[in-house]
Amino acid sequence: MNQYEGIIIFKGDLQDKQLEEECAKVEDLIKKHDGKIEKSERWGKKALSYEIKKFRDGFFLYVFFEAMAESIKPLTDVLRLDGNILRAQILKKEK
Repeated sequence: MNQYEGIIIFKGDLQDKQLEEECAKVEDLIKKHDGKIEKSERWGKKALSYEIKKFRDGFFLYVFFEAMAESIKPLTDVLRLDGNILRAQILKKEK
């Protein structure tokens, strides 16, 4: 299993309840793809450097997890299709 870091940016206009549901959905999705979450941090609402899909700010979620290499592509594909996610970046952590 490899270690990965992910940063997911959600729309800035989400309500607290919606944001919690979206964060839980991302964490469940990682677990569904046989991943093991080591650390998950909600960084809060921050201004974006540039406009993304007409949003100037977004909620940031940082996730550090372990998963098999073949599960990352399907995971990122599902994250890309979620309408409440502006950006999702998952990087392999070098040992």
